[in-house]
Amino acid sequence: MSLFDAKFYDFNVHLAPDSQDSLITFAYEAKRYGYSGIAIPNSKTGKPGNIPENFSVHNTIEISCTPSKLRDEIKKYRGSAEILIARGGDEEFNRAAVETAGLDILLQPAKFNHILAKAAYDNSIAIGFNLGSIIRLRGEARIRELRTMRTNLRYARKYGLPMLLTGTPSSRYDIRSPREMAALACLFGMTEREAVGAMSTVPLDILRRKSQDYIQEGIEIV
Repeated sequence: MSLFDAKFYDFNVHLAPDSQDSLITFAYEAKRYGYSGIAIPNSKTGKPGNIPENFSVHNTIEISCTPSKLRDEIKKYRGSAEILIARGGDEEFNRAAVETAGLDILLQPAKFNHILAKAAYDNSIAIGFNLGSIIRLRGEARIRELRTMRTNLRYARKYGLPMLLTGTPSSRYDIRSPREMAALACLFGMTEREAVGAMSTVPLDILRRKSQDYIQEGIEIV
């Protein structure tokens, strides 16, 4: 059985605001590329109809605020069905994010170290790698992003952090297949197996923990 027979997800899809038509078109295209679901930050489209069979669309809340307000924002949404994402910032922001239980994903933190990695592990927070930045950036800016990803990968491995990959697509033309995503992840040192897990096992585990049947690790309603 191939690694690429798994169910794949992208949890950071940015489409035109409130566009049901573009969402349906995107969903069909994403399934054609091999995805089983997507998640859209701060979406107001609600539960879409007419999406492909065996394909799911989830809502995420991307928290954007100052470090002093971040903890309160995470606590506000903690326990909700939505996936909570914080886009990585400076060290103060990243510290507030990983030290607050309830956040699901810290995306592409530029300032990350072993102290923050340990806090992320303690609070079961996944580290997100934004491959869209590799695709869109050029020159020195791309080199900086790759350097950041290598550093984050090193800490994620050392502390056993869940890792998540996203291409941050904004239209169907931005979609990359899971194989292409895995190949891009190899540029900063991620193995093919790690990349596949970051698009399948990790997002599925986040969805499991967001289920109404989930209470805490090891306890579920059956």
